[in-house]
Amino acid sequence: MVWKKLMHGLVNKWMTTMVKCLVTGHKGYIGSHLLERLTALGHDVVGIDIKDGEDILHCLPHEQFDYVFHLAACPRVQYSVEHPSYIMKQNVLVTSTLLEWAKDHNVKRVILSSSAAAYGDADGFPSSPYGLHKLINEMECKLFSRLYDLDTICLRYFNVYSENQKYGGAYSTVISAWMEMIRQDKPLRIDGDGYQSRDFIHVDDVVGANISAMKNHSWFGGKTYDVGTGQAVSVKYIKNLINSCQNVEWIYAPKRNGDIKHSLANISKTKKDLNWKPTVSIVEGLKRCFNKELRNES
Repeated sequence: MVWKKLMHGLVNKWMTTMVKCLVTGHKGYIGSHLLERLTALGHDVVGIDIKDGEDILHCLPHEQFDYVFHLAACPRVQYSVEHPSYIMKQNVLVTSTLLEWAKDHNVKRVILSSSAAAYGDADGFPSSPYGLHKLINEMECKLFSRLYDLDTICLRYFNVYSENQKYGGAYSTVISAWMEMIRQDKPLRIDGDGYQSRDFIHVDDVVGANISAMKNHSWFGGKTYDVGTGQAVSVKYIKNLINSCQNVEWIYAPKRNGDIKHSLANISKTKKDLNWKPTVSIVEGLKRCFNKELRNES
């Protein structure tokens, strides 16, 4: 174990600019942005994704890779509440099989896309099957590092958004929903009382965190890192920002099952260990999303 950790550091320091990367879930929202950035940086990148009626277990390549970015998952909280066993297979069995494949193919590091849903609510226990599955993924990453010397790192994403986020997609946020409703000239819906708060992180910064996790020379051994801005805003805060430049109608709906009340990233360890920090503030991000000059109101 000690010898491998030392060699791991030396190999990383000596590695050339170009490395070979596998991105699972490369057709998805975050995965497509990551694939584009890695390719632009000159790396040799292969992407695999879920096919109709199948999963990535059917398309794992028979070749060597330096790094694996594992983003393939079913990240819908509500869908996991309605179909827990199916989502268990997609999010837990697939990840376990991928880790075993990475071990057998001498991968240097697996970078797992996890989620703030693993934190759960006030009691610290996941409030949805999806959150529980991500917690299991993290635990198995650490186990593979301890048992098989496979270096792993887990990135807990908070609420990822951007100006080109697809409405209704797997990672769809309230921001993407409201952008779409404005385009359709429909009322904007708030689930619950609007006081629920979220740490919104721009997809460009999430991609940056992944690349920092790849480039770092340390041995992580399954450590978990928050990827957010370190600042939470309420849904009503965003509503007020939109009202400052848009004339829209608002409607309220009941709170959704499985949704947590508050989420806030602690990025102090992420900034220190990964030499990473977010670059897009929520106000700047909302300007990009709604293409308006927003006043900083609360």
